[in-house]
Amino acid sequence: MKFFSTVAVLVGVAATALAQTIELAYPTDGTVLTPGQNITAQIVQPESMASCIQVGIALALNACENGVCPDPAQELGAILYAGPWTPTGHQVGGFYQNFSVSIPMFLQGAGPGIFSLTHLCLLGGGPAPFLEYRNASVTIA
Repeated sequence: MKFFSTVAVLVGVAATALAQTIELAYPTDGTVLTPGQNITAQIVQPESMASCIQVGIALALNACENGVCPDPAQELGAILYAGPWTPTGHQVGGFYQNFSVSIPMFLQGAGPGIFSLTHLCLLGGGPAPFLEYRNASVTIA
């Protein structure tokens, strides 16, 4: 009987965690980024019933070498933004925040790259730390 209650708790925690996921609305896969260019990155969080105390996000850009992009959990690359994330409501069903960032000049001609979003919040009544990554495969011109 204890096994079933443990499984039920784990399923509940997983469902809560999945409900907290955020999305990288822009840039998207295939976006071409030019060093020196200013872009507006958009981060979206769908509406959720679970409580999540926002700690912050990091936006980063990294070049890929020989077709292999670094894992954002191991290496972020050039940090474009690191700080608070305070999304505001939009449309029915979610929240978003835009960030103006500049593509670093030292990445000129780098080719394939990965634009990553790292998100940290404190989840649930405990609370417990919840860390997640989202990314887009981009081209650095």
